[in-house]
Amino acid sequence: MIYFEDGKIIAQSGNVTIYDYENDLYLEIGPGHNLWAVSSEIREYRQQLGTLPIGDCLEIGLGLGVVSDYILSVPKVTSLTTIDINKNIIECYRQMIILNDNMGDIRHNIIVGDVNDVFYKLIKTELSYDFIFFDQYSLIDEDTIEDLTSIVDIAKKHLLRENGIIMGWFDPYTPKEFIDPFYEIFKMK
Repeated sequence: MIYFEDGKIIAQSGNVTIYDYENDLYLEIGPGHNLWAVSSEIREYRQQLGTLPIGDCLEIGLGLGVVSDYILSVPKVTSLTTIDINKNIIECYRQMIILNDNMGDIRHNIIVGDVNDVFYKLIKTELSYDFIFFDQYSLIDEDTIEDLTSIVDIAKKHLLRENGIIMGWFDPYTPKEFIDPFYEIFKMK
């Protein structure tokens, strides 16, 4: 059994499709069944995030929205701003909210745009956050480490409040040589 053959399409926009297969959601982006996310990964996200999200939160990367929903479920969270570059992902998330007869969460603001451009605008408006979570990459490798280093530094200097927490999704399948460099990015100095 294969999710894209045996599953049901529940949301679709542009090159983004979400399938429901055996009570799991699968997010595809682009041609050729390019799988980006599976809703069952929420167990790993919960383990990594725990109760760290607090106050005003910033999330980079929407995906299926399961992490957004989790962050908003943490009692000490007051708001969540999510940035995603792909407007089709955002549209699919909205379709799923409607499908579930859900009005969404008024504390959740979603911005479509490139993280670099959006960060510049957030900095210009002097917005800041108690918790920042990065999850806009599909794997952790040398390119991801390089890309994350500069954008995380900007977030630390300009968007993270004093005593705030900043972290990124750690893929448990990350090759060993990238584990320490990944965690080093998020250390506060």
